[in-house]
Amino acid sequence: MRNRLVLKIKAVVSIITYLLSYKALVLLITMISLLGCNSTFTLNTFGSDLKVLNNIDDIHVLKSENTMVAVSGGLQGRVFTSSSSGLKGKSYGWFNREAILNRSFKNKFSNLGGEDRMWFGPQYGEYNLFFESGDTFEDANSRIAPDLDTLQFKIKLKTDKEVVSTGRMHIKNYQNYVFDVDVERKISILDKNKIEQNLGISLGENVSYVGFESVTSMTNIGVNKWSKNTGLISIWILGCIIPTKNTIAIIPVTGQIDEVTNYFTPLDDSRIQIKDGIVYYKADANYLNKIGILPQNTVPVFGSYSPGLNLLTIVEFTFENSPYYVNSKKENNTEPYAGDVINIFNDGITQTAGPFGPFYEVESSSAAKELEVGEEIIHTSRTYHFEGDEAYLDQISLNVLGVKLSDRVKL
Repeated sequence: MRNRLVLKIKAVVSIITYLLSYKALVLLITMISLLGCNSTFTLNTFGSDLKVLNNIDDIHVLKSENTMVAVSGGLQGRVFTSSSSGLKGKSYGWFNREAILNRSFKNKFSNLGGEDRMWFGPQYGEYNLFFESGDTFEDANSRIAPDLDTLQFKIKLKTDKEVVSTGRMHIKNYQNYVFDVDVERKISILDKNKIEQNLGISLGENVSYVGFESVTSMTNIGVNKWSKNTGLISIWILGCIIPTKNTIAIIPVTGQIDEVTNYFTPLDDSRIQIKDGIVYYKADANYLNKIGILPQNTVPVFGSYSPGLNLLTIVEFTFENSPYYVNSKKENNTEPYAGDVINIFNDGITQTAGPFGPFYEVESSSAAKELEVGEEIIHTSRTYHFEGDEAYLDQISLNVLGVKLSDRVKL
């Protein structure tokens, strides 16, 4: 009798365990589905992100009033993230936390992300820097130049306001031409007066703000002048930003423009619209795509708005009228110097790539030049974040981007 009771109890326990396991499995699948849909994203505080970043030996925090910017000079002058409200403020930049926590970044840091990092272009085409000579331009064949992946920069200067670091790099293109370059990165935090002066705005108490500047110089230290016939390279600045499902990029343009350069996947008017000289592009990290703006349509400032976060992001950069902007189109790339100046990358998934973050990426490129030995290219990029009610952000957006946020196209 007792044995039967024990068996019955075991049977009941087994059934309960199964049901609980089944419910847990359903819950887990539901959570994964929600995450896979990228329906919401949570911003960490700057303080919690800093705890992760402190696993990097030379992480350094620039400070001005209540604003903070986390930088690594050694990891090629990389800005990881920033805050407009100190340690308890939102952390605006996306970076690869897993690679830092498991220490894999020690051997490979091209996938670390961050709010401002340096690469070189072009990515595709006959003079590209991301494929070995003869390889087809399939995602599986893509590689990062070893010096971009592993070369630690030497720190020249480090203060509360700026970090300067430098490194000598050897970059080989698809034609096996090697560029010998000396690179310097200077990262500076911007105070309120400088932000107001740069953008021609006035900041009130109802808006929190942070701004930083990267100045990147690239000098030809080889033995020959660079030639367009063997390929040219440009400075390419990329910034990974935390997305939301309603984030929209806002890009003022000039001249007649009916379409943008489109990469990787098709677009429709649910993801991009052009109206009254503004390109509106959905940056929700839920559809892998990238757009570009050609030099003839470029205004050297653009931004994004996340209404759920009351967050306006602005990027401005140096821009010159030049016939040489490297072309990174994957298909039909017959004009190697007819490329974009501005790009927005939106994370997502295709059959062969992604997701990478989740993040969306704000990008600008310098012109390419046939540099003599000893000559340099300098590219400056400034990133700003403004947090506050839409009514207060409206005037900033109108002054800088030419449209009120309340009047924006909603995608």
